[in-house]
Amino acid sequence: MTDIIDPRHEALVEHLFRRVLAVLEMPGFEFRAMRRRTRGKGRLRSVVYGYTRLTEKLVTIDLYTPHTMKPRKMDAILRVIAHELAHHQEPPKLYRHWFRLVRIIHHPPFWAQYKRNVAKLQEDELLKEHFGSTLAE
Repeated sequence: MTDIIDPRHEALVEHLFRRVLAVLEMPGFEFRAMRRRTRGKGRLRSVVYGYTRLTEKLVTIDLYTPHTMKPRKMDAILRVIAHELAHHQEPPKLYRHWFRLVRIIHHPPFWAQYKRNVAKLQEDELLKEHFGSTLAE
């Protein structure tokens, strides 16, 4: 059984991902839709929106809600893409806490970069129509 529910939705997200890479000037990334074995059952029922691998230029995003399998809104998907690409722009920081090294993934410069990414996406002519009515007009 395939996990592709709406091929048009996935094609649109792939196209918008390419546009986001052009707007943020980050070429060479690969997009992959998250495939779950069983939806709504077991431990794969989590609400993970997406993940990235820093060693590879790979971004994986869940395009459907876990229980109802409805397509996620484009606003949410674009914000997840901006979040995952911010991980590559501001990598995790290491600091020493007593005798241990602690890795901070979501540090304050990371969130500043995420906000800059979302602002750039909201200014783009093609992408701004996919954001909600939260734009200040």
